[in-house]
Amino acid sequence: MAGFEEQFDEETIRSFSRMIYGHELWLETIKTDGDDISVFGYYGHKLNPDKPMPTDYANPILYDDNGRAANPEREIVRGPAGWKFTFKDEGAEIYTLYIDSNSVWVTNNEGWHRGTKRDWEGVNYSGASNMVAKRIISRDGKNPGNVMHAALEIMPEKAKFGVGDEAKMTVLYEGKPLKNNKCIVYNRNWQDLKTILTDDDGVLKFAADQPGIYIIVTKHTDPEKRVDEEFDETVFSTSLTIEAE
Repeated sequence: MAGFEEQFDEETIRSFSRMIYGHELWLETIKTDGDDISVFGYYGHKLNPDKPMPTDYANPILYDDNGRAANPEREIVRGPAGWKFTFKDEGAEIYTLYIDSNSVWVTNNEGWHRGTKRDWEGVNYSGASNMVAKRIISRDGKNPGNVMHAALEIMPEKAKFGVGDEAKMTVLYEGKPLKNNKCIVYNRNWQDLKTILTDDDGVLKFAADQPGIYIIVTKHTDPEKRVDEEFDETVFSTSLTIEAE
């Protein structure tokens, strides 16, 4: 069976490798043009955009008031480099956009490889990766809706926060609150990433003390999600982007 290096160009290999070593996936800026709504998606280290995510990581899934909507169109953009996801505004009160990506990775003495345990010799780690980015577009700016698409979810109390608010949101895995789970919270007006734990009810709280975009990232590893001869665990990573103004 052909290895990962034989299937993809060097830049794609480099991109996947960077993601394995701590890169995140997130949705950021929202722009409107007539009836078109565009959301820009990025990945990078410490939430600074790098190269556009590989194509098979850029899978958009859109929900509106009635459930699943038509998937957005997508195109690579520059400055910063990323993907632009565009859909028609059909008048829904709330749109919830996800980017959902899945892959399997292994390591052996030669390093990281994309593929299953059966594809490589001397494997010392094998894991499936599910990376999700989420963005809520609410017409009244308050109601966040109740869409839950991902196994690892972040459900905010509001669609937007006011500067000075205590931001509250619940982290859930398979519909159940994740207590004492580490989350990273980032605002570009801060000096660095902040690490905050959820409480016993899975609730994350932080002061929205700066205006602008906040990106919240949480991860969860489930060793029960394994497939013999393929991978030994699944690592879930979800980001939610929300604004304070």
